[in-house]
Amino acid sequence: MIATKRITIFFLLIFSAASIAKAQKKITEGTITYSMAYDLPADKQMMAATLPTVVTFYFRGDSTAAIFNQGVATIKGVSVLKDNFHSLLIDIPSSLKKIAVVLTPAEVEQEKAAIPQLTGVRGTEKQMVDGYNCTKEMVTDPKSGATYEIWLTNDIEVPSNSISRPVSMFGGVPVKFVTFNSGLKINAEIREMKEVPIPAGFFTPTKEYERMTYTEFKAMNGQN
Repeated sequence: MIATKRITIFFLLIFSAASIAKAQKKITEGTITYSMAYDLPADKQMMAATLPTVVTFYFRGDSTAAIFNQGVATIKGVSVLKDNFHSLLIDIPSSLKKIAVVLTPAEVEQEKAAIPQLTGVRGTEKQMVDGYNCTKEMVTDPKSGATYEIWLTNDIEVPSNSISRPVSMFGGVPVKFVTFNSGLKINAEIREMKEVPIPAGFFTPTKEYERMTYTEFKAMNGQN
């Protein structure tokens, strides 16, 4: 187990996908920050203190990365769509460890399989949400029958990510929405968007990172 606390495997994959929205402004490089709230079942309530309430994504071209703090570690989840590349860069200051984990294609598919494949019905209700012109859509999880409300905008076009991806196929950029990650239901909302340059090398681990497989990392972290 790493240090004195277990790092929950969360927000592992940053899956980018091309937006299908006809947006007014296409942003190809910058940051997007979400607020996060969780609907945790009784058996996962102990995770509440370790889950990030704010996550910032950095994106440029085919590359996107999320950075968040989780207990003793700072984690950067990186994806390069054109190469089908997905990794975790984990910094644990208390133990002076830096770990780079690259997922195999089979591991990527296993993580994706846990995300509900939602269907949607576009509504006519419109509303300003966080400064964006939005339209409401009702989405349904066919397996559970649960229905959720999401708000989409065509004011902007940005790459989707691990937060927005489950609801990014409905004709707009999700602004206020329900999403799913690592088996958890999340209520997410855009809090800030910046069109800024991303530093060179931002998505690549430096030489001090120890390379590990995903299986090795989970075993080190006390997880199967």
